[in-house]
Amino acid sequence: MPQMLQVLRERAIGMLTAGMSTRAVASELNVHFSTISRLQRRFREFGSTANRPHNRRLHVTTPAQDLYIQHLHLQDRLRPATRTAAATIGLHNQRISAQTVRNCLREAHLHARRPHQGLDMTALRHRNRLEWANAHIRWHLALWRGVLFTDESRFSLYRADSH
Repeated sequence: MPQMLQVLRERAIGMLTAGMSTRAVASELNVHFSTISRLQRRFREFGSTANRPHNRRLHVTTPAQDLYIQHLHLQDRLRPATRTAAATIGLHNQRISAQTVRNCLREAHLHARRPHQGLDMTALRHRNRLEWANAHIRWHLALWRGVLFTDESRFSLYRADSH
């Protein structure tokens, strides 16, 4: 979740001190009114609008490295996260893990997964498709007009109906 910039926080406090309502400040800065309300309470309690310390894990990569990881992924969407991790060095010359790459891509609404390309062609399926194609190779347009192609599938969520 993105945080308000320090400049906007100070501007909000200035507006509140000048007498504007919480909702008016929120609509002016285009943020939710509860954000301004929490900011006002924090300013009253601590006398500052600065971010409070937190105990979350520190980032291993810089924003520039995050962009580089996203760039690598967009260049080759089939690239596995392990290969991207091996190509990227984190802060303090540390190697980053594949999970770090996945987390970075997820924050950017990208996914480090290989998309499924299609059905696995077993020998039997391959032979059946070839037989079907050979049987219909000489069909002309009038015969194909009687065929209905559909992409409907039948799913049974609760029990097997054996049909």
